[in-house]
Amino acid sequence: MTASESGVPTLGGDEFRQQTPKEMIFFVHKLVEVESIDGKIHTGWVHTIDPVSKSIVLVQFSEDTSNECTVVMGHAVKTVRISSDATEHEDELERLFSRETKITFTKEEIQRRKIDLKDWLEKNRLPVTMSGDQEELLSVSDALFIQPPYTSDNCISTNEIILGRIQALIKLKPKT
Repeated sequence: MTASESGVPTLGGDEFRQQTPKEMIFFVHKLVEVESIDGKIHTGWVHTIDPVSKSIVLVQFSEDTSNECTVVMGHAVKTVRISSDATEHEDELERLFSRETKITFTKEEIQRRKIDLKDWLEKNRLPVTMSGDQEELLSVSDALFIQPPYTSDNCISTNEIILGRIQALIKLKPKT
């Protein structure tokens, strides 16, 4: 990651496409400017980044209720610059794309879910470690990461085979 003249972190397209899923999580919920190879600047809050294609889903919030969603295809990314580290729209981004009513968990419930899932994966002989700034991620051999609240929908991996198998295993986990 390099700094532009203004001291703001900027990634070139190739450097961005080489990011691992663990490194891409850093961009989620941040305000970024993405320059595409056609010279257009796309600005918005990052909802997600596809770990395989490296496509970025941006949301632009407006004063009225009409929000705009833009997908910048991974192959078209020339540069990515973080405009703001603030995550002020995190809850709003999650509500926009939620499929169902979001269940909120207490910190204790999240911690219990993490430990239960870690135990389940270890019982099935998978090497699991905790990673992330606050050890909030479960990591399976640095090939797959699981974010809170630790369901099969919260898995991130560039390897589709590993992703599918771990998600299937998580779905088989007995309810506790």
